[in-house]
Amino acid sequence: MKRLKPSCWRMQICKENLQLMRDSEFEELVEQASSFCYKHNITVPTMDEEYVIPGRSRRNAPMKTNYHRYRVEIFVHVIDGQLAELNDRFNEVSTELLTCLACLSPKNNFVAFNKQKLGRLAQFYPCDFSDRDLLMLGDQLGVYVYLMRSGIDFSQLEGISSLAEKMVEKGMNEIFPYVYLLLTLALVLPVATASVERAFSAMNIIKNPLRNRMGDQWLNDSLIVYIERDVFACIDNETIMRRFQNMKTRRGQL
Repeated sequence: MKRLKPSCWRMQICKENLQLMRDSEFEELVEQASSFCYKHNITVPTMDEEYVIPGRSRRNAPMKTNYHRYRVEIFVHVIDGQLAELNDRFNEVSTELLTCLACLSPKNNFVAFNKQKLGRLAQFYPCDFSDRDLLMLGDQLGVYVYLMRSGIDFSQLEGISSLAEKMVEKGMNEIFPYVYLLLTLALVLPVATASVERAFSAMNIIKNPLRNRMGDQWLNDSLIVYIERDVFACIDNETIMRRFQNMKTRRGQL
């Protein structure tokens, strides 16, 4: 949590550099590659000539130049794939969420504090913050940051986890309950995100082509057993069978 804002900036710069490379740096790359090939006596294809697919007849091959092959089908295609992956994992909502989270950092005497962005962060949690709660949060934030910056106990903190611990220690969590709620939501976010990704990864293993007609309840039960397999490994088969047998009257004995 300490370096969220610099990380967001780096991600944005990375996206912009990839887009710049895609739009205007292909010719420079070709010059560098050609220079390397000339130096090592490697044949360099002429970009305006027709591209021939190795091992295929020219009669049925689609007409395209080397320039189209290397720029559009390889260079642009690879960069578009990287941009799509970055935009999928770090879209505008995710980036905004991380930027707002960074405003909770107590580092350098709460230099990253931003009341508007913290209010926006609370709006990402409509189940935890009603309209009235958002107004109360806005009122608490002004007094909160003043007390934090003027208190010696909070001046040397580095992360929001230590901030949350210090607030509980000093009883500030009861004075600023909405600010403390925002802190706890920020602290559990990485765990919640990892848990969701873990569940989706497990789903691909559990619901395979041989089990593609699983119902929701069966899928849910199977996922719990798979994800929490360390817990279930401690339960012996006899206990499971006895539990299943006692659920209702059965003709046969397990």
